[in-house]
Amino acid sequence: MTETTDVPASSRISRLGNCEVCASQPARYACPKCEVKTCCLSCVQIHKRELECDGKRDRTKFMPISEMTEREFMSDYCFLEECTRYAEHRKKDPCKRYTQQQRQLPLPLHRLRNAATERGTRLQFMLDNFSRHKENTTYLNWKERCIYWQIEWLFVHMDSETPTRFVEKRCSEQQTLEQLLEKYLDIQQDLALTHRKVLQHHQTAGIGELSLWLRAEGVKRSGQRCYPLAAYKTLRSNLAGKTIVEYPTIYISYEQRPPAGLEPIDSEEEECMGSEQNL
Repeated sequence: MTETTDVPASSRISRLGNCEVCASQPARYACPKCEVKTCCLSCVQIHKRELECDGKRDRTKFMPISEMTEREFMSDYCFLEECTRYAEHRKKDPCKRYTQQQRQLPLPLHRLRNAATERGTRLQFMLDNFSRHKENTTYLNWKERCIYWQIEWLFVHMDSETPTRFVEKRCSEQQTLEQLLEKYLDIQQDLALTHRKVLQHHQTAGIGELSLWLRAEGVKRSGQRCYPLAAYKTLRSNLAGKTIVEYPTIYISYEQRPPAGLEPIDSEEEECMGSEQNL
């Protein structure tokens, strides 16, 4: 019978050093996440509370292959399995299964999109859970054969990066932009007088000196581009040949150039994109 000798616990775990919480006992455990060395359950709980650590290893943290053990390989394998299951689950989720273009639209939105198409405007809708779709009130008045657009007005200021924002919910396509903006620019109107402090430069310039720009959608680098608009034209005419996602966003500047960070789309490029959309 082979004789065995017990090795003191302090010798077996001396490689971890002393507990980093109480500093009085040899450490027995190393946290998988922050690698703090502890000796007992109470010290583990103290370290989690003070460092706000959940004790779970960061499976996305870089680790050299030379330092990986069988445990890390198995952990990575399980992580990839979880990612695969998550992706498969999202494919079966009714909210993510179809894009807005693939699914059948409700009748009012279908009629609205068809009416916009007849006017040369390519109207696109976002998914139901997007806030821009939820807040959109654009609708087609079937009896009047008129689209009433929701418009986001952004009044640009030279001394501020943040424009003054107004959302108007019932803008007839038959009105000109000049008529639609009158309530903001004519100080005889209550709305213009109420916001006189933030709109005084636009009101002083007057509609004739303002430049209007439609945020571009459905084109390359759309986040950095815009279309010039004509104040004397109707909203319907200004939106013809454009792509609109839910509702138009229009910048109003008292300078004859696009807002900072945006560049205009010239007329030749606009005609090319219009012909491509009609194909």
